[in-house]
Amino acid sequence: MNLTVRLKTEWWIIAVLVSLLAVVLTLGDALSRLDNAAYDHLLQLDPKKSDGHIALVEIDDDALAQLGRWPWDRGIHARLVARLSAAAPKAIVYDTLFTEPGAPAGDSRLAGAIGRAGNVFLPFFVSAGGLPGGGNRIVDPIPLLRNAAKGTGFTDFLVDADGVMRSAPAPIGSRLHLMDDVHRSIGKGAQMPGSGRLIPFTPGEPWLRIPAASLIAGKVPVQDLHGKFVLVGVTAGGIGPRYSVPGLGTMSGLEINAQFLRGLLADLMIEKAGIAARIGFAVVPVWLLMLLMGPFPRVSPALGLAAATATVLAAAGLLLLLGRIWLPPATAVLALCIAYPIWGWRQLAITQRFMHRELLRLEADSTIFVQRPRKGRQPLPSTISLLTAAITSNRDMKHFVAERLDQLPDATLVTNGEGKILLANASAGNLFGPEQVRSGEPGKGAALLGRFRQAGSQEPIRFPDMPIEGPLSFDTITDDGHFFAIRFAPQRSVDGGFVGWIVQFMDVSEAKAAQRQRDDILELLTHDMRSPQASILAVLETAPSENIAPEEARRIRHYAERTLGLADGFVQLARAESLEYALEDVALGDMMIDAIDDLWPQLTAKSISIDTADGEERLIVRVERSLMTRALINLLDNAIKYSPVGSHIRCTVRQEPGDDNELRAICEIVDEGPGLEEEHRHRLFERFHRGPLGAGRRTDGVGLGLSFVHTVVVRHRGEVRCASEAGRGATFTLALPLADQGQA
Repeated sequence: MNLTVRLKTEWWIIAVLVSLLAVVLTLGDALSRLDNAAYDHLLQLDPKKSDGHIALVEIDDDALAQLGRWPWDRGIHARLVARLSAAAPKAIVYDTLFTEPGAPAGDSRLAGAIGRAGNVFLPFFVSAGGLPGGGNRIVDPIPLLRNAAKGTGFTDFLVDADGVMRSAPAPIGSRLHLMDDVHRSIGKGAQMPGSGRLIPFTPGEPWLRIPAASLIAGKVPVQDLHGKFVLVGVTAGGIGPRYSVPGLGTMSGLEINAQFLRGLLADLMIEKAGIAARIGFAVVPVWLLMLLMGPFPRVSPALGLAAATATVLAAAGLLLLLGRIWLPPATAVLALCIAYPIWGWRQLAITQRFMHRELLRLEADSTIFVQRPRKGRQPLPSTISLLTAAITSNRDMKHFVAERLDQLPDATLVTNGEGKILLANASAGNLFGPEQVRSGEPGKGAALLGRFRQAGSQEPIRFPDMPIEGPLSFDTITDDGHFFAIRFAPQRSVDGGFVGWIVQFMDVSEAKAAQRQRDDILELLTHDMRSPQASILAVLETAPSENIAPEEARRIRHYAERTLGLADGFVQLARAESLEYALEDVALGDMMIDAIDDLWPQLTAKSISIDTADGEERLIVRVERSLMTRALINLLDNAIKYSPVGSHIRCTVRQEPGDDNELRAICEIVDEGPGLEEEHRHRLFERFHRGPLGAGRRTDGVGLGLSFVHTVVVRHRGEVRCASEAGRGATFTLALPLADQGQA
């Protein structure tokens, strides 16, 4: 399994496992204490306050001291209800249980006061397990009071596992909490409330607090209670229960009811998100973090963790304070904190194993600089040892390449695909200046190439457009008149992708000067030497015979013709060596026939018969036709010169495999001349070398014909050879690549 597949596989495994863990923790509410702590802290940031429509009438210690010990006579309660109703409040919530009958007169007075007020709400008592089978039993106020009250409800609250009261209780069957009943009585809260409500406890609420004793005694103007929701309850120490609430210490039941009612009236109640939303809130951040971290991270994993955690906490806070929805964040944060180190560990472990394996392969492939890392049983020390060895080997190789590059005689640059110089040898520094070839500056290679102009067009040299198959060369000239041949060799990676260039600058100024000198010599040979010899021959043809003795005329003609032949041989050989060949596909047999036709007069003059054997398949070669035909003429002319009168010459064209097993076109010329001894055969293709005299008559020549043949054939990637023994004739064999085997 390669690195990419392994990383992706483990990425998926970790993402799925951490997500499953988050689901299990959410379903089990395992981090409720952490979630509650976060909730309590965020709730203190709630900016929403009540509008002061709630007033609290407290039955405190002072009231008990003035009006008697608890429980009071119901006549006192009747007086308190009467005083409250005189203020015309919105509702009177009297949080005192009247589930057992009292004195008949007191019950009647209280029922009358409640009935006249018309807006009094009374609590009922819930007896847990009071029914057969363990069900809750509801104990309502006595019928007299229940019938007089506008509504009834329970006042119990739910306490979380940490002892803090946060949640509003759900209805018991169809019976509501007393505050829900009050809320519904004013035309709101028509729907049955759910079980996921949280009370928005807020510090510093501006409740109007009135002691019950002062109100009964008439010391407090009742107008202050007009239009308010008045909550009456016991706050005296040791009587009424007190509950721990988020961020505010403890509160009496009366104050908690006020906070609850305030949340209902101002529509500030907080809904605890359902299980599906909580699972999504715990799982989605895990996948977001995993996407940020890998398999191939685009941001720092630590930054991704910080961003994901901050996003979770910010989302929880904003939803609570602005959307009035509570999404517990602890599971999501814990899942993020688990996914981050586990994925980091697995990434490092997989990468370390991959590096160890690749470094072992690199060590096995090292052939020039072999380092011997220390072998260890533990993976990490072994990998570190292998990495150290690889770095050392790489440094040695870089030094080796730089030294070998410096040993090249020509200026050489190694660039990347954008022309940035990566390496430059000493010759390049001498040519351009050390500062100019310093590696690291983008575009420097292109700037250096711009100093050169193409010979002829004067266009500046640029990097070739890709793709090109092989090296590419340009003949260039600089502003100071120097000639350079610039050679571009594309470099490719192991998988074949283009990675850069090797650019070689060869100073050919001396070669160009030599070429000009050769051209001058050719001009001398073709005109200045030929013209006088042609004039001599013209004089011999036109001069009266009595003016020049026949023998002298013959000798002069011989020397003039020999000089012309020497000049022609030089010209032909020079062109064969320096001419840029214009190649075309030609049948080798056709050129052989052309050579025979050209030499037919010489064959006829010596009564030499000639046989040609050309195979059924035409052998096509890619050659410069005129030069190759001239080479065949020279070979055939050589055979004619050295063959006796009336002899036979055989010419054969065929194909056969060469030393490299590639098929080659073969032209073989066999004569019946005197043959060659070994000393002549070894020097046969040298300049000015001539073999023994031919039979029948003296042979003329300057010893350049076979040298011309050798030059032309070699430049066509072919070969020419001679097989001969003294007295048994000679066999000349010319071999050329077939047209589909390569080009010259």
